[in-house]
Amino acid sequence: MKLFIKLILLFTFPFSMLGQNPNPSAELDEFILGEMDYENIPGMSTLIVKGGEIVWVESYGMADIENNTAVSNNTSFLMASVSKLFTGTALMQLQEDGLVDLDQDINIYLPFAVNNPNFPNSMITPRMLMTHSSSITDNGSAMDGYYSIGDPTITLADCMEMYFSESGADYSASNNFSNNSPGTYFDYSNMATALAGYLVEVVSQQQFNEYSDLNIFDALCMYNTSWFLSELDTLNVARPYNFQGGQYNPIAHYGFADYPNGLLRSSVLDLANFMIAYLQEGTLNDNQLLSSSSVNEMLAPQIPFIDDTQGLNWYTEEIYLSGGGVVDMWGHNGGESGASTDLYINPENGIGIVVLSNAEGENLYVVDELYDYALSLSTSGVGNPSCDPLSVDSDPQSFLSLSVYPNPANHSITIQSERGGVLSIASILGVQVIKQDVKSTDRVDVSSLSVGTYFVALNNQVLTLIIQ
Repeated sequence: MKLFIKLILLFTFPFSMLGQNPNPSAELDEFILGEMDYENIPGMSTLIVKGGEIVWVESYGMADIENNTAVSNNTSFLMASVSKLFTGTALMQLQEDGLVDLDQDINIYLPFAVNNPNFPNSMITPRMLMTHSSSITDNGSAMDGYYSIGDPTITLADCMEMYFSESGADYSASNNFSNNSPGTYFDYSNMATALAGYLVEVVSQQQFNEYSDLNIFDALCMYNTSWFLSELDTLNVARPYNFQGGQYNPIAHYGFADYPNGLLRSSVLDLANFMIAYLQEGTLNDNQLLSSSSVNEMLAPQIPFIDDTQGLNWYTEEIYLSGGGVVDMWGHNGGESGASTDLYINPENGIGIVVLSNAEGENLYVVDELYDYALSLSTSGVGNPSCDPLSVDSDPQSFLSLSVYPNPANHSITIQSERGGVLSIASILGVQVIKQDVKSTDRVDVSSLSVGTYFVALNNQVLTLIIQ
């Protein structure tokens, strides 16, 4: 894998599965590719919504280095803690239906008691779960046991009972709970969000992933979004990577039983619908996700006496403007092994930004640049994205195959594709060395190329070429 050091991050051309970016910018492409190189990120998808429509969408680099799969706008990434926005949305829907009271004791809903043993008479509420003020803490030694290769091997119900029930195998009065009374202290808690997801499961009498499918993903036409790999085309899921020893090391797709806190996988196009719904007071096209009052409640400070940035799962993040100044946007970031994600919206001007990548890194600089660019863009009036799955990826070139032989090569190569187009060959440093029109089957002279690794791109497909 040493051949892939610096990879396609320095490519001078992005690879997008959407027919066309509405507002392309070579300068912004260059900035994003530079950040990916600096942060050692192999693949990234970026998107801006404004005024209820997509005004920018672009994807870069590789979703799977070993299989030469480029990132597309439909590539699903591990969302990490951005997932918490969806868990909060589900719980908020149940409150709208009168099935959950955010300020009641969670024990009136759960099949086993959950109390902080240090404060046995203090109740924990759903609102506390959503604001990280429940006094539930993350016991890393227990949580490490919930990870697995592929989908979770322990049910959410079993996981929650193991962790929270006094008779559970992972129960620990000292490690699972803090010494602060519920509702008095901010302490970011993944397990509290997992418990909120389980609360949805118990109250709705549906598996949490199934509830999400029916009431969130289907309602928002999110076709490449799921909590479990088994419900996705894994060829369309970005493989997570870490960068160590000067190379990208693949991480096997994994899951964890406490999944409502971070296991969602989604694409930027799907997340555009989610952001637009929140920016439009809970609606997308004719579909109602939440009431406007619920949206307003989620995007409002909940515990100002503890943390004035915290809403219901959403929180405010400072986004820095190039001309100076700062704007607060509501959203969430996420980080897991081989994943870093950011999603933020500004209800005041209808702008939403999402950045997804398949390595651990810092995306906020990209968010800053995208927001700066969004301020300069005008909307076209096309309206919300359609729910027709073909309409968001209607470019027929997106589905074309590509083969190159011989490979390795030294004098010439033969290109085979379902149709011709503009062929680009770039060095491993991203320098374009050949660009020419080709037919569906064509011969390309590569005798001028030095020995090394190159990347061949045609019709949104990318292959590695070895010259020897």
